[in-house]
Amino acid sequence: MRNSVNKVNSSLEDRTQIYRIPIRPQYKRRRRPKKQNSFMRFIMVLLLFGGLIYFFANYKTDFVGQQTATNPHGAMDLNINFSPKTQNILLMGVDAPQNEDNPFKGNRSDTMLLISVAPYGKNVNVISIPRDSKVYIAGKNKIDKINHAFAFGGPKAAVKTVEETFGVRIHNYLAISNAGVIEMIDILGGLPIYIEKNMKYDDYSGKLHINLKQGNHILSGKQTEGYLRFRHDSFGDIGRIRRQQWFFNALLARLKDPSVVMKLPELLKTIPQYIQTDLSPYDMTRFLSMAKNIDMSTIQVGTIPGAPSTKGIISYWIIDPDKTQDLINKMVYRTKSDIDAKDLSIGILYADSKEKNAAIIKDELESKGYAVRMQQSNSAMKDYIAIHNLDITGDVINDMKKSIPEIKDKHTIYDPIGINRTGKDLTIVISDL
Repeated sequence: MRNSVNKVNSSLEDRTQIYRIPIRPQYKRRRRPKKQNSFMRFIMVLLLFGGLIYFFANYKTDFVGQQTATNPHGAMDLNINFSPKTQNILLMGVDAPQNEDNPFKGNRSDTMLLISVAPYGKNVNVISIPRDSKVYIAGKNKIDKINHAFAFGGPKAAVKTVEETFGVRIHNYLAISNAGVIEMIDILGGLPIYIEKNMKYDDYSGKLHINLKQGNHILSGKQTEGYLRFRHDSFGDIGRIRRQQWFFNALLARLKDPSVVMKLPELLKTIPQYIQTDLSPYDMTRFLSMAKNIDMSTIQVGTIPGAPSTKGIISYWIIDPDKTQDLINKMVYRTKSDIDAKDLSIGILYADSKEKNAAIIKDELESKGYAVRMQQSNSAMKDYIAIHNLDITGDVINDMKKSIPEIKDKHTIYDPIGINRTGKDLTIVISDL
């Protein structure tokens, strides 16, 4: 195999950066994937799941065609047992023109998210796959950007490419056309979100115009699309992925607004024309049952590690195989490490107005034996915990959250790249929002 890899690298050296061999499958137990039947973005899935959760919680509807029980308040009981095995779902946002007869034919997946649900729905981890990742396209025996897999062969080709590249089994997929985000956000009455920087970009051929100002805003559907697609800053696609992760929090907060419930029937009528999935109604109900009970602050998100290509005329994201395998082991296979948490170097990055809050957290961490340094930042930020050392597992962070109430609600991001990095192993970001 070494000779074949060297041959591939040699053939690519003059045209692009040397290709790094894809992550090879490392299944715990390999089973033949289920036959597939026939994500717009991460947020569309949340709209779908969150909307249905609220719908079922407030309307006595028998979604799975079975007898259902209601609680004393008339809300539906969806306590359906979840699978005892890990379930991996590939969520894809399809970059499709509006008013197209078939938005899923010949178009690229603008967003790819690998959602891994632990046995019995105990927790959920999310891995963002950069759209420019340089991989072999399944069934084509060629190297291309991973988002082209959907254009070549639809969801089946995208699923198979992800499986062969990252060595994980995909049990189900959900593809959503990006045209739906505009209408759906408008149906919800807009989306409150904090925009961390001014965003200005015009693509006349693609009919994309972005003009957003820093600060708190209620975005329309069109503005939301611009926020999620903006990638013209120093972080490029990685910054765009991070904004999708921030949007996660904003959408959850919006769905908790009681006024949204009244708009869900209209939303549910709109959804079907924008999605393509092999999830059955019963499968969807199981995920809804899990989602309504999960503590969203326990969800961990990460991005496939790598770096932008520096050679050639095509812009690729060159995957780092070793770090990627570490990330997959932690977030999909949920491996444990023997790292001593007390040996961790922790940084606290805080807004000027939050110095006292940062000092309290520093004192609590140091009282438990952690090495901590503080750094003030004038940049606009959001609250989160960034893991830079991939030897750190989720259970280490969860134990830390339990012992320090001030950080228990902060979302966790695996960030080996080190955006806003303050500590060597871990950074706790405290914003003034």
